[in-house]
Amino acid sequence: MYNTINIQGSNYKLNLSKYYLDGAEEYLIKSKQDKKNEKEYLKKAEELIEKARIVNILPENNMKLNEFALAKKPNTKFKDIAGLEKIKEKINLKVIEPLKNQKLFELFGKKFGGGIIMYGPPGCGKSFIAEATAGEANVAYFNVKVSDIKSKYVGETEQNISKLFKLARDNQPCIIFFDEFESLGQDRNQAIGHDKSMISQLLTEIDSLGNKDQKILLIAATNEPWSIDLALRREGRFGSTLFVPPPDFSSRKNILKIQLDNKPIEDIDFDLIAKATEFYSGADMVEICNKSIENVLSECLKNNQIRKIKTIDLLQAIKNKKELITVKWFKKALDIIYATDNTDSFNEVIEYANNSILQKQTA
Repeated sequence: MYNTINIQGSNYKLNLSKYYLDGAEEYLIKSKQDKKNEKEYLKKAEELIEKARIVNILPENNMKLNEFALAKKPNTKFKDIAGLEKIKEKINLKVIEPLKNQKLFELFGKKFGGGIIMYGPPGCGKSFIAEATAGEANVAYFNVKVSDIKSKYVGETEQNISKLFKLARDNQPCIIFFDEFESLGQDRNQAIGHDKSMISQLLTEIDSLGNKDQKILLIAATNEPWSIDLALRREGRFGSTLFVPPPDFSSRKNILKIQLDNKPIEDIDFDLIAKATEFYSGADMVEICNKSIENVLSECLKNNQIRKIKTIDLLQAIKNKKELITVKWFKKALDIIYATDNTDSFNEVIEYANNSILQKQTA
């Protein structure tokens, strides 16, 4: 996917500092070779030298967050994602094109940045889409998990949030991706203890981006969008939402082909399997392929004879699959949406459920 340096223990500072200094040296060499851009290279070298200096004065317990300073641009692209074409089109307009055609978008008052919430059932590719977005945009990517930010010590979570945004400002243009965002941006009315100040700090940092010409895009992924504080969901913060549904027939078929590529297969009826896996998440599709492969491998070892994976193997894995988590999610989502009178905010969920899952169950 992309490379980061993940160093544990007391050598972390030394290695991180060396990483910056090596980069600075490369820019100094370029400054001598390219006199036309000498000033630009020297400026970049000075910035890296300053980062190396800061690393050496930071306490050890803050090193975990600074791993993000080493984030690379992902190699993952939209072509690596099976299906979800409508999602890709929306992201292309909101994220990719504003970078490629800055003047045109600025003419219409649009630019790279802002916030997007991707929501939907678990296992449908939200994290993968975020990574591919950064790859398509060719920008730095900060993959933030709640455990990287939250601390049991009062005030430290707020400091971590502040440092994260500082790192983002130093690495523009970039994307900050918050996974399981409901744990970080929860409704303040439901928050306990210093979690309220954590959300306030997050709001402050987000608002500061709007006051300057910052090229920082925020993407949040969640399975529980209704749990996110309304202040975060308003325009100017995470004002845009993208519903990521389970993969459709064509997408499921493509996932199967990708997962079974270069595997010993024989006369697989991809259409039949794709039809039999309606409402399966992308993760579910990967699971039935892996189960099929494991079962065939086990049989090969037992009989001491190699045989290829067949349609019947996939159908058997599907038969053994328990209730789908996507169906459970839609049932829970509809209950919460109607109970909290949030039909306007999550109309796409209602439409999808009515046109597919509920329709199937009543047929």
